[in-house]
Amino acid sequence: MSERFELSFKNKEVRMWFYIKVPTFIIGSLFLFIGGLTYNYVPWALLVIAWITFDIWRFLYRRKQKKKLITLPKI
Repeated sequence: MSERFELSFKNKEVRMWFYIKVPTFIIGSLFLFIGGLTYNYVPWALLVIAWITFDIWRFLYRRKQKKKLITLPKI
């Protein structure tokens, strides 16, 4: 818990969260309201795909950041 989390658009993770999750929520809501019960699975599938996509991206991004910190020479 020693890491601080900056909740602003300067933080790349926050920007990616908004870029992935907000459009997915809007598209899923449209499918839910327009499609009704016939396409009930589409919003859930979109949310799951967005969640998995963001988590994979975040995992790879953090692994890249750790590698960058390890390879930097200490002065």
